[in-house]
Amino acid sequence: MPQVSSKSLLDIHPRELKGIVKDIPTLPVIYQELFQKMQDPNASVPQIAAIIAQDQALTAKILHLVNSAFYGFNKEIRTISRAVVILGFQSVRSAALAVSVFDYFSGEDSSQLDMTQFWQHSIACASICKILAAETRINQQEEAFVVGLLHDTGKLIEKRYFSNDFEELVQAAQEQQMTWFDTEKALFQINHATIGKAIFRAWGFPPSVVDAVQFHHAPDSATKYPQLSALAHLADYMAYPLGYPAPGSQAPTECSPAALKILGLTLEDCHLLIPKIEEDLDGAMEILKLV
Repeated sequence: MPQVSSKSLLDIHPRELKGIVKDIPTLPVIYQELFQKMQDPNASVPQIAAIIAQDQALTAKILHLVNSAFYGFNKEIRTISRAVVILGFQSVRSAALAVSVFDYFSGEDSSQLDMTQFWQHSIACASICKILAAETRINQQEEAFVVGLLHDTGKLIEKRYFSNDFEELVQAAQEQQMTWFDTEKALFQINHATIGKAIFRAWGFPPSVVDAVQFHHAPDSATKYPQLSALAHLADYMAYPLGYPAPGSQAPTECSPAALKILGLTLEDCHLLIPKIEEDLDGAMEILKLV
């Protein structure tokens, strides 16, 4: 059982997050080893495959993900080596990043938050991010996928390690008919976006993912990776009317004009993409089998 923090979110200032995160278990060693090796410009395909092959369950899950509708490859990829060669290090790393977080939060109960709905929303955001990135010709489609999938991970940290505060959050959001982010701002000094940033930084995730998760509710404040932050923000906004809301709170009432400006899109442009998004979502929900 995870250890619930003795501290309350009420008492934590953003500057204290680094110290709090130290008390939260990190990812298994195999993931740390894999992420570190994938950042090495001299890493070879056999080296990456050998690390992943140490864990048969990890191998199976990564192969399932790279063969999903997210990647759209028309022939089944049966080995990690082939996945790396055909899809590239970025795609396989993205799959490993996603699987690592799925594994970390496996078995999470739905007593305070509907976990199936949570992951459906996350997968929908990943799918929307991927399509929007392609449409706007952003060359960070793999990062967009990961950011969309993991943007709300801070909520799961709140749920697992600050359960009393989390229960108060859920109750307040529902009673006051507020969004999760607005409820956090009303109650605490920190929010799930800043918690997500701290966790992913501690776990050695790519800086682009860390930054975009931090600013997905404030893309106008993102200076390093504004397009990724804007993609996550817009995907989050679009997921609700498509039938994939985040559980526990109200839908956002508006989309950040800054996000649309950064991406060079209008809401009408986004509406025209809905048929393509819905088609992609049908296959994307296969990822739920990994959770």
